[in-house]
Formats: sequence, C-alpha cells, structure tokens
Amino acid sequence: MVGSSLLWYLEALSRCGDIVLAADTGFRDGELEKLKGLCLHAEGCAHGEYDFGSYKRGWRHACSSLDMRAYDFVYLVNDSVFGPLYDLSPYLERMEGMGCQAFALGIHPGRHSTHLQSWFMGFGREVFTASWFGSFLLSVERQGSKEDVCEKYESGLTRLLSAGGISFGGLYSLPGKSVYNSPYRLYRRGFPFVKKSAFTRHGGSLGRQLRAVLDSVPDGCRNAVLEDASRLFGREYVGWLLSCSPSGAARRYLHYLFRKVFSRP
Repeated sequence: MVGSSLLWYLEALSRCGDIVLAADTGFRDGELEKLKGLCLHAEGCAHGEYDFGSYKRGWRHACSSLDMRAYDFVYLVNDSVFGPLYDLSPYLERMEGMGCQAFALGIHPGRHSTHLQSWFMGFGREVFTASWFGSFLLSVERQGSKEDVCEKYESGLTRLLSAGGISFGGLYSLPGKSVYNSPYRLYRRGFPFVKKSAFTRHGGSLGRQLRAVLDSVPDGCRNAVLEDASRLFGREYVGWLLSCSPSGAARRYLHYLFRKVFSRP
C-alpha cells in the first residue's frame, strides 16, 4: 500500500532528484496512481529479497531506460524508516561534500569491520559507473534470512569498496542498535529519520522517546507517521505506546528484560 508516510518520503526525495521505485510487494489497483508526478517509474512484486532485491530491480530499470551518465550521484534508499523529520537537501549536500565516492546517512562501526547501513546510501560516478557495481546489484538473490542478506550484501558491498581502494563514510556513526533504540537522542543530534521498528522494540519502552520526536516535527510529517504507524501496528497499540510516562517506560523496559532473560533456553 502507498501510505501517507511513503508519500511524505517520496515528496522529499523528488525535490532532490529523479526517483525509480521498486517495491517488495504488489500494488493494488489504483495505488500506482498516487505516485504520478513523484516517480519516473514505479513497480512492485513480492520477491522476498529484502532491500537489495528492490535495489536490483530499480537499478535494472534505470540502466535500461535512463542515461546514467547524466547523473552525478545515485542513491539507494528504502522505506524501513519514517521521515524525513527535517529538510533532506542539506543532508545530501553534506554527504556529497564528504570527498568520498560512497557514503551513507549511517555507518556502523562494527567490532571487526565497519559497513555502510544500506537503508540510505549514495554513490558517485566512480562507483556507480563501474562494471563491478552493476554486476554486484544484478547478482542479488534470495537469502535464507535477513542476517544473511546483511552479511552478503550490506557488509559485502562495503568489503568490495574497501577491496577496490574506494573511500567511504557516513554522516552519523551508529554503533550497536542505536539507530533503533535511541530515536529521540538521534533526533536531537539532527538525525532525519526514525526506524519503523522502534515502534515495536523493547516492549514499548521507546514510546516516550517516539512521542517526543513526533511532538517536535512538522504537522504534515507527524500526521503521516501516525496514520501509517496505526495502519501497520494498530491504532490501539500506537495509542498505548505513545501514552508512556517516565516511570511507565522504565516498567515496560524492565518487563521486556525479564521476559528476555527468562525466555532463553
């Protein structure tokens, strides 16, 4: 379904450049009509290959239908987030000015290896016109789990960049699960998105943080997020989630920890 939050996201992206959209779902009759004027092309099918499967399909269409030499940068982004919470253009300008040919909004400083977080990545001409880049995307296949996708494609792409001596960087260092678990702290640092999964993590204990973010963003953004969050997670649940006092957040988190510890085999 083309929901309000996706339209908010696409409207922001369309002010920055051209959009080719590929979704891991089929569209109902009339849904694609909502995207007219926002996307050069939109398609959808349930492929089960996660974000990289959609990137593959979008890339294939772009290369067959567009003059890629006319573009300075290519971005691969997915809708695992709500937002943008701020004007998006300055973030693209900052990333494009980093002096790197590959970059992301978030970079994960792993214990053994650092990788670009795949939900919002950008690439300069040196990368996206290279034959290995297209070959990598077109080689994407369905994997057994999300973890396998992350290892083979998200981390794998960063390994290819490193092996080729291509510099890369990120605007925000996001260690551990901070991109999911610290929505308000990141918002105060200027981070322009909230991960959708923050709405269901840690037994609802992030509700107070999420409410603080939503109370701070423009009305159009807040309304779009609330409408789609209610559709995805249930209106009653979202109401409960966001009606969280400081002591309530603490109780929810303790309850989550208790269940996590005692549910282990």
